[in-house]
Formats: sequence, structure tokens, C-alpha cells
Amino acid sequence: MTVLTDLLLEGFADSSFARLFTEMNGWTAALFVLGLILCAIEMFIPGFGGCGISGTLLVVAGIVLRMVFGGDLLMLLYMVLIALVLFILMFWVFSKLITKSRLSKTPLFHTDSALPTGATEGTRDFSAFVGCEGRAETILHPVGRAEINGETLDVVARDGYINQGAEIMVVKVEGQRVVVIEK
Repeated sequence: MTVLTDLLLEGFADSSFARLFTEMNGWTAALFVLGLILCAIEMFIPGFGGCGISGTLLVVAGIVLRMVFGGDLLMLLYMVLIALVLFILMFWVFSKLITKSRLSKTPLFHTDSALPTGATEGTRDFSAFVGCEGRAETILHPVGRAEINGETLDVVARDGYINQGAEIMVVKVEGQRVVVIEK
């Protein structure tokens, strides 16, 4: 049994995978590990910023340096696979950590939308103004502003031109477009 173990260990010691770690330069390992750490930090920072870019560049630099200092194609494959597995593992662990721990209740992960939640000018229903009368506050050539039922609205003159101060009436509403005519 020891003969078989010795043969396996001896074969493993000569493999690209074993040499990947045993013959690795200290700077190469430091760049690779520092890159992984920066990428892990980036997972807590919104967006893809300095830590993510720097971390990715350092991981790539670590892989390139390993190839420059006596690497082969299998070592390149191993390092890329190791980096991918570690990135996926970090993402999975941090996503579980963020969603299931007290960390998920911190303000870092609770942001409100910048968009208003109620009715806005873009979602307002103007159909109630059909048939209402008002006064043109600006020249309608054909677009302008008018005061209708005490509210100032953007309106469109159906016939092309209405003078400022003229009496108007809303004849139809097409979505957000309020169409008026001169009385």
C-alpha cells in the first residue's frame, strides 16, 4: 500500500497542479490573493468601482506572472478555474450572508427608489377636463399653457394658433395631450 501511495504522491508532485503552488513566486501569490480580497470588498460596494477593477486586474496580473515565471497551459487553466470557482463561492457566500443575517437590515442594503411613488404629471388622467373652459395664459402656437378649472396645464390648440388671454374649451384628451379650441 505504501508503494501505491508513494507512486501517487510522486506522480502528483510532478503534475502541473502541484507545481502551480509549490513553485509559485511570492509576488504572484500576493497579487492573486490581494485581487481576490479586493473583489470580495467590491461585493459590499454598489456599482463596479475601484476595488472591483483593481481586484480583477490584480488577479489577471497574478495569473500572467505565474505564466511568465515558468507556467504552462495547464497551470493557466487551473488558475483561471480556481479564480472562477473562488469568485462564484464568494458571491454565493456573501449573497447568503446578506439576505439571511443582520447585515441585511443595515442601511447599506436598503435604498429607496429615486422615482416618486404616487401619481406624477406623466401618469395623471386629464380626461376630466374634457368640456371644461378656461383661458390661454400664453400664445398657443399650437402648444402653450392654459388655466383650466384653476389649474395651469400644457395644452395643444387643435386649429394651430390661439392668442394669449383668449377663452378656450377642452375638446379632447389623448393620453397626456390636452386639445383645446378657441371659444
